[in-house]
Amino acid sequence: MVKTKADSASSPKKDAFSSIAVWQFTTFILLLCFVWVSEIFDLPAIVFGAKETPFNLFRASLLSAAVVVAGIIAVGHSYERQRRLVKQLLMTCLYCHRVKTDKGKWLHLDEYFMTHYPVAVDRMACPECDKMLKSVNDLEDNGSMVE
Repeated sequence: MVKTKADSASSPKKDAFSSIAVWQFTTFILLLCFVWVSEIFDLPAIVFGAKETPFNLFRASLLSAAVVVAGIIAVGHSYERQRRLVKQLLMTCLYCHRVKTDKGKWLHLDEYFMTHYPVAVDRMACPECDKMLKSVNDLEDNGSMVE
């Protein structure tokens, strides 16, 4: 099969959702660091003037384990859900732009979004199509004036 320029332009260069997962993972790492900084420096006592508490390795380890488990679940779940969504949306007809559902039925793009996702669909022309439509209208107007 010969790969056309359109095929290479529409194929992703890398997994777009992996960068989202990296940012989510980074957030959980920062939260993990905050747990340890709070435990080592006793931030509640410094910030809020609360009673000073001694360093508790068990409490810091337990909170760290909870943050790690929550991070793995959250990042893994959202990453797989996003990949599944994209995989479904990539099955579109080249000519009529219908979307193939997981049941094998082909739905028009608007109908697919209205039944699967709570989003409003609005129509407008992109700048390139808008220029093309204006030039076609100008040609038609000029052609009808000549006759």
